[in-house]
Amino acid sequence: MKKELGETVAIPKIISMYLPQFHRVKENDEWWGEGFTEWTAVKQADSLFDGHYQPRIPLNGNYYDLLDKETMQWQADLMKKYGIDGQCIYHYWFKEGRQILEKPAQNLLKWTDIDMPFCFCWANESWARTWSGLKNTNAWSAKQEPKKQGDHNGLLLEQYYGTEEDWRKHFDYLLDFFKDGRYIKIENKPVFMIYKVSDIYCLRKMIDVWRKLAVEAGFSGIYLIGANVVYSSDAIDMVLLSEPDHALQTLRALDKKQNGPFRYNYTDVWNEILRYSTEEERISIQGLVDRDDTPRNGQNGWVVENTNPELFRKYLSELIAKNISNGCDITFINAWNEWGEGMYLEPDKKNKYAFLEGVVYARKHYVDYLEKYRTVSRVQDNKDKKEAKEYKELSRRYRSYWVILNDWLTLKELGVELKDYFLERGVHSVAIYGIGLLGKHLYFELKDSEIEIKGIIDRETGFNRKRIALYQPEEDLPEVDMIIVTVTYAYHEISGQLKKRGIRNVISLEEIIQTVLSDKGCC
Repeated sequence: MKKELGETVAIPKIISMYLPQFHRVKENDEWWGEGFTEWTAVKQADSLFDGHYQPRIPLNGNYYDLLDKETMQWQADLMKKYGIDGQCIYHYWFKEGRQILEKPAQNLLKWTDIDMPFCFCWANESWARTWSGLKNTNAWSAKQEPKKQGDHNGLLLEQYYGTEEDWRKHFDYLLDFFKDGRYIKIENKPVFMIYKVSDIYCLRKMIDVWRKLAVEAGFSGIYLIGANVVYSSDAIDMVLLSEPDHALQTLRALDKKQNGPFRYNYTDVWNEILRYSTEEERISIQGLVDRDDTPRNGQNGWVVENTNPELFRKYLSELIAKNISNGCDITFINAWNEWGEGMYLEPDKKNKYAFLEGVVYARKHYVDYLEKYRTVSRVQDNKDKKEAKEYKELSRRYRSYWVILNDWLTLKELGVELKDYFLERGVHSVAIYGIGLLGKHLYFELKDSEIEIKGIIDRETGFNRKRIALYQPEEDLPEVDMIIVTVTYAYHEISGQLKKRGIRNVISLEEIIQTVLSDKGCC
């Protein structure tokens, strides 16, 4: 419920995103050159047009090393002085538990005298070369990218979600951090963010395992924040609307003729952020300090222009008020130290401590904007809100279908047939739940294979009953090895209903396709 005027005002919590790339690791030496850290890209940045503020120089030339305890103590002191409640540290966990950039967090765990509240954001993308052509990957630094040599496919670190054994191994690693008194918790639940939560086909199963393990460890569960989605689900406790990416993509869609670097005005970006409307209360909209990733991406980078601390403090004040008015007292800021992308609160030569001072200002003045955003929320026409919600749900549904069909076509291009998934698991008979868009494709893929389709589970449809038996969802269903739900957007509701009837051999078509992709090394 949104709070009415006159009620107690929530105390805002401000958490900034934290990049642990400011120290040497052997992988970066190998991939980008001897001694590479984030500072390498920052120092080598070019000014690409008149007035382009590059290179960025930290105040007093403080090109720090995060393995130095004094550096983290300095950061913790700055946080406390300027009103940052915690750092959301990027966490990297790849196939078979492979890690990178983990040392700063591990050191913080040992340095118990450093008062730096923190949580993790799992940056769950494969790392790859820009020239790899691989989908759903993070190409870290196009500007420093070496040319392709030999027949290497460009994959550097593979993101892979695995099975319950892998999930338990990951949780066991995280548990020592969760137990730390400085780790941020909500209602005795460790806060854990996932950067691309939609990419995890096994999300619900994995999180169910984690929540069970967390309870066994003495917590009340896991508080999961899903980033880079615009809708919530019952598997997620909160959605983070990632900015400035969402706003920049919206502006870019209106400006397709522009060549890189892609330049947008600070006020326009912030207006787009503050314009975002949501009828859901579990969404926190992220704020930004600045943005300029040309140190990493050169002419293909994104630049936000006319940034200044005075505008930042005003817009951040408004954003905190907007989030609180929507029932969310946490505001994430992008970022504490993303120097290679121009997103940092840390002091630099030009602005010194002005952006940090803007956080102090916003903490005091967000109340000036509460009435504005609560009024907007109250007067918004209920019909419009209902239509907006229906449109968003429809958009989510068809986006999900598009992703599934795209992945399915990828398997087709690889010559992979879904029947093999079933045969490898001893499944010889199935029922298809839903004979809409995806259900029909699945029917025609399996109908002449070794997999027997014993029935379609759906309400009245135009499907030819003479082809195969049609069952209403409430009827006694055929005995089969597996029921495949093709109504993927309603899978959890459908599987829950079937489980209440004692039917447990239920799986989503989306999970099947993602599992096959993963087995083929495509995830």
